[in-house]
Amino acid sequence: MGRMDEKGVSPVIGVILMVAITVILAAVIASFVFGMTGTISKPKTPGIGVYRPNSSYVEFTLYDKGGALNITNCTLDGSGDESFNEVGSKIAFSASIGRHVLACEVDGVRQVVWEGTI
Repeated sequence: MGRMDEKGVSPVIGVILMVAITVILAAVIASFVFGMTGTISKPKTPGIGVYRPNSSYVEFTLYDKGGALNITNCTLDGSGDESFNEVGSKIAFSASIGRHVLACEVDGVRQVVWEGTI
């Protein structure tokens, strides 16, 4: 007679375990997803104007920072060391006609801020 009374216990325990696993899994996934969104940020890129007044050098003008940026250690094709200090400031490099890359440290992160042909 004891066996017939125990038939209903197994499905109830199974449902309770499935609900508990679902709740724990949802909490782990939610904490991972909501924790990740706070750490992702888009890199800031300054606006750069390019002017070539003659064949011996090229001039870059900072025209829009998109907020306060610290722009240092700018190099053209890996040479030079110039910095922008405010909107409208200019830096110049000796450059031949052709394809060039201007790279700077923007808020401490090294990135290409301009790439093109002059």
